[in-house]
Amino acid sequence: MDQTYDLERLIQQNLHIHTTYSPCAKPEMIARDIVNKAVKDDIRVIAFTDHYNSGDFPILDTNRELKNQAEECGTDLKVLYASELSAYGVGKFLDAPVINEALDYRLYAYNHYHLDYWEHPEDKSPRGYVQHALQVLESLFATSRADCIAHPFIGRFIHCFEDKTLVTKEITDNELGDILKKGKRSQVAWELNVPALFADPEFSKRYWRIGKEIGVVFHLGTDAHSMAAVSTSQHLERLKQLLE
Repeated sequence: MDQTYDLERLIQQNLHIHTTYSPCAKPEMIARDIVNKAVKDDIRVIAFTDHYNSGDFPILDTNRELKNQAEECGTDLKVLYASELSAYGVGKFLDAPVINEALDYRLYAYNHYHLDYWEHPEDKSPRGYVQHALQVLESLFATSRADCIAHPFIGRFIHCFEDKTLVTKEITDNELGDILKKGKRSQVAWELNVPALFADPEFSKRYWRIGKEIGVVFHLGTDAHSMAAVSTSQHLERLKQLLE
C-alpha cells in the first residue's frame, strides 16, 4: 500500500480482520460474508489476519480455505491471505521461515503479553515494558519478516497495570520517533489500529503527528472480530476529529 495520510483513502483498506479460525472471533466471521460486507462498505483491500499463536496452527491450510470461500464471491476486492504473527520476545518469532514467506501479508504483534509463552521484562514497570518493546521491535526489524506492526505501543495486554495508558505515557517523543524511523528504514509499516486509537487519544495524536513528520507508511485495520467491525467508513468522522 502506498504512503498516504489522507484518512478518506486509508479507510479504503482494512488490513486486520479475524475469521472463525481465530478462537476470539465471532461465529459470523465467515470469509464470503466478510468479503461481501467489505464490498458494501467500499473497501478496496482487506487482509485476513488470523492469529498464529501456536507453531502447530495450520495457517497456510486455513488461508487456502478462506481463499476458496472468498473467490466464490466473484468481486474485484483485493484480498490478502495473511496472519497476525507473534514476535514474543527479543529475537523470538513463532513462525518458521517457510510459513512467513508463504503469506501475502505479515502483521506482527509484539505486545500480546497476556499469552502464557510471551517474554516479559525483568523490570515490570512502565519504563521496563517500554524498553522491552523497543528491543523486541529492533530485533524484528533486523530481519525481513514483517510488513506491518499490529496495535503498536498499547498496554492493553499488560495485566499488571490497571491504567492501560501507562506504557504509552512513558515512551518519549524521541524514543517514539527513533523506533518509527527504524521501522521505516526496514520498510515496515505501522498500523492505525482503530480501537487502539480511540482507547488512547493522547498517544494516538502523538503517534500520528510524529509518524507523519518522519514519513512512515501507515496501514489501517479495525482488528475486526465481528461483522460490524469490518466496516471502516463508520469511523471516518471520529478519526478526523481525533487526528486532523
